[in-house]
Amino acid sequence: MDGASLQPRFRHRHPVPPAPDVRAALELLESSVRPVIVLGGGSLTSGTHEPVLLLAEALQIPVVTGWLRKDAFPNRHELFLGALGFGAPEVTDEVVREADVLLSVGCRFSEFATKRWTLISPQTRIVQVDIDTEEIGRIYTPEVGLQGDARQTVEAMVRVLSGLRVDSGRLAERRRRRKLLRDRYEREVRLPEDERELPVPSGAIVRALQNVLDGSSSIVVQDAATFGVWMQRYLLFDRPGTFYGAAGGAMGWGLPASLGLQLARPEERVINVVGDGSFWMVAQDLETAVREEIPIVNVITNNFAYGNTRDRQRSAHDGRYFGVFYSNPDFAQFARLLGAHGERVERPEELASALERAMQSGKPAVVDVIQDRFEGLPGDLAPLQAR
Repeated sequence: MDGASLQPRFRHRHPVPPAPDVRAALELLESSVRPVIVLGGGSLTSGTHEPVLLLAEALQIPVVTGWLRKDAFPNRHELFLGALGFGAPEVTDEVVREADVLLSVGCRFSEFATKRWTLISPQTRIVQVDIDTEEIGRIYTPEVGLQGDARQTVEAMVRVLSGLRVDSGRLAERRRRRKLLRDRYEREVRLPEDERELPVPSGAIVRALQNVLDGSSSIVVQDAATFGVWMQRYLLFDRPGTFYGAAGGAMGWGLPASLGLQLARPEERVINVVGDGSFWMVAQDLETAVREEIPIVNVITNNFAYGNTRDRQRSAHDGRYFGVFYSNPDFAQFARLLGAHGERVERPEELASALERAMQSGKPAVVDVIQDRFEGLPGDLAPLQAR
């Protein structure tokens, strides 16, 4: 091969917005009274968690995340105010609804996150950061559009901020407001007490999953659509890349997605939280996990029902149930027949130890958690109406 036939290779460089645009965005944020930062999926894929944390702390701006993007910001941080979408705490929606300036980082303003595009006020001035020029202004017209890689753009904002004068009185007022908002948020996401001893209530599953997340290097995958609202509202994530869900609610997505995640990140354990209906759609993939020695843990929230459809039949059709209740086999025994680790849990106090054994087994595992057949959304929620 002669030199003339060789093709040149170029290193791709992610775009960064011009400095004047970055400065204009910061001046708008600094002068605002009720600013908020909204982090979408683009902030996670770009890895913006560190520069966003610096920016939010420097300007004392509360942070919320988009639908199923709760791990984009440390949930225990004093500036975090929750994740948007179905079942979001009231204060989470309120801080966006009342914002005078909104900084969007890699957010597509989806139907779920914006309550069908009704959440953001027409008076809110928007700074939109996105690598895709077609996304900027597609849903809302921004005051400042910053086309660029999310991480590099936010890093540029942090650098420029060091040269700006930030009003100390305004920062003090933001700290006072932030404390009030955070106190409200912590009250609104306090896990409800449930004294039932059997079957296993959803709150007990959240507590068990939280213990695993806090005590190990684990990834949670959300497949169970109805139970997923409990995770979206109550489960806390402090590391990016530890929470994955199908934003459109695709049933059966979780198990195969978990297989891929476990192969990509073998040093961590992947926990697939899946409804019984969803698991049964792709249960054959457990044989693949055993054959290929992929040690994912499946936590089945087993209420012997298609929970989302059941709840819609209750709310929209006066409880006339049709085709939503069914019988299941013993999923733990099914797992053991395939060579996986399997346990059936019928009481909340059994769950933590069962999860620990599943994690330590080194095998693909199923923890079959038996729930009431009407177990579903948190008590204050009704299912979204279909359109």
